[in-house]
Amino acid sequence: MTRKKELLWSVFRFVILTSLGFVIIYPLIYMVSCAFRDKADMTDPTVMWIPHRLTLSVIRETITAMDFWNTLKNTVLLNIGCSLVQVCSCAVTGYGFARFEFRGKNILFGIVVMMILVPPQIISMPLYSLFRHFGFGDFSLNLINNMLTMYLPAITGNGIKSGLMILIFRQFFAGLPRELEDAAYIDGCSPFRTFVQVIVPNALPAFLTVFLFSVVLYWNDYYVSSTFFTNNQTVALMLKNLDTELKINLFDSASVDIDPREQIVWKEAGCLLSITPMLIMYIFLQKHFTEGIERSGITG
Repeated sequence: MTRKKELLWSVFRFVILTSLGFVIIYPLIYMVSCAFRDKADMTDPTVMWIPHRLTLSVIRETITAMDFWNTLKNTVLLNIGCSLVQVCSCAVTGYGFARFEFRGKNILFGIVVMMILVPPQIISMPLYSLFRHFGFGDFSLNLINNMLTMYLPAITGNGIKSGLMILIFRQFFAGLPRELEDAAYIDGCSPFRTFVQVIVPNALPAFLTVFLFSVVLYWNDYYVSSTFFTNNQTVALMLKNLDTELKINLFDSASVDIDPREQIVWKEAGCLLSITPMLIMYIFLQKHFTEGIERSGITG
């Protein structure tokens, strides 16, 4: 009877996990199916998953409309740079909260938690005003359409979802044995040197986890980017404006009417192009990412 229960539970678990997996992966399957089919297949009721006419023309047209390679270069320059800077600033902040006692520590950490909860829309206007007239007194600079509008918050630990990054580092550093630092202090190391030479090498999983989180958040961001940039090409912004760009590049008119079902192939191709770099990065770094999440205690 026990073996029958175990077999029944195994079958039930397999069905549940398979069903959940299909629900999660369904959008990706549909995306790939649409990206490599002719637009005429979208109005063919006999086409479900496998197109009658496989083609790369939709991918090529979408690459042209998005100016994909230049857009990718600009996105990497902005994305990777801000992510690296944010990792460094959040690591130092998280280490301070985990290892040092100072006045107002609990209040400041409460502010960090609030950074996770408060949406960027709340502070977008004050930030825009700050960067539009950046400076003191008569000295003022206009930083709008300048990458510093993204780099400066990241440097000061106020980038996109920095509160979450600080929390991850704080949880990870709090779980490291204090004997590591005590031994370094006995050998004459300063706190900063101890952090760089002892703590950082032991915290590589946390650094990788925060870096991946940061890259994905910056990669998918279009609200903050569209607030501070009017002429900057990023993957998220080009994907947001893909409909207009397609009409201009393919039909030389932004007002031309296209069948909404036929537009799906280009939009799905744009989405596939946008997520491909993130998928490739995650495939290679999945093991270390999972380890960092587990050791930081974010999973509970």
